Amino acid sequence: MPLSLHSSAAEIVAHRGYAAIFPENTMLAFQRSLELGAHSIELDIHHSKEGIPVVIHDEKLNRTTTGSGYVREKSLAEIRSVDAGVKFHPRFAGCRVPILEEALDLLGGRYGLQLELKEGINEQQAKGILHLLGIYGMLGRTMIISFYKSNLELMRRLHPEIELGFLTSDIIALEPIAELGRATVCLDYHIPLKYPKIIKEVEALGLDAAVWTIRQAQTARKLYDLGIRRFTSDIPLRSDLSPL
Repeated sequence: MPLSLHSSAAEIVAHRGYAAIFPENTMLAFQRSLELGAHSIELDIHHSKEGIPVVIHDEKLNRTTTGSGYVREKSLAEIRSVDAGVKFHPRFAGCRVPILEEALDLLGGRYGLQLELKEGINEQQAKGILHLLGIYGMLGRTMIISFYKSNLELMRRLHPEIELGFLTSDIIALEPIAELGRATVCLDYHIPLKYPKIIKEVEALGLDAAVWTIRQAQTARKLYDLGIRRFTSDIPLRSDLSPL
C-alpha cells in the first residue's frame, strides 16, 4: 500500500466512503467501508470560515446536507449543526460533516487515504494539512489528489516525498505530471477503456495509474486486465474485484 502497476493485487479505495450505499463523506460511511474491506478511503476537503479543513465534496452545503450556502463562508459550528445523512436516506439522520482530523484518527496510520483538494489552497492551508497528516502518521499512506495542478505543485514544494495524484477526465500531456516527482495519474475510468495504451505511456514516464469511479465489478475486471491496480469505487469490491 499503495499499490503500483507492477503489483498483482488490487487496491480498493472507497469513494467518499462507498457513496452508492452510504451518505458520502461521513464518518459512518468511512467506518463501514473499512469494515467491508476497503484498503483506503477517498475524501474531499474544503475549508471553513476559520480555515479548518472539513470533509465535504461540494463548495456549498445544499446538495448533501440540510444546510445551505458556501462552506468557506460558514463557521465550523454552523457546518457541524447541519445533517449530512438524512438526504441520502432517513435512516442515516444524525450524520454530521466531519473535520479532517476525525477521518485521520479513524484511519490511524493503518489504512490508505486519497485526499482530494476541491478548492485552490494557499500555503498556510497546505502546511496545515501536511501537519495533520504527520500527527496522525498518515504522510506515507496518503495521496494528495486534485484537478488543480497548482495545488499539487504547492504540496510538492512543501513536501518532497508525499504521493501526488492529478485527476483528469480527459487525455492529457503526461510529462508535466511526471515533473511533480512521485505522482499518479488518476483517470476517469472511461479513458483507459477507450485508450488502453495510456497505461503503458504512464508507466514509461515512471508514473502510476489509478481510475475513478467504478460502479460495476465487471468494469473493474476489464481495467485490471489492462494493467490497472488502483480502483476508486462507489461500490464495495473484494480484492479479487468481485462485488460483496
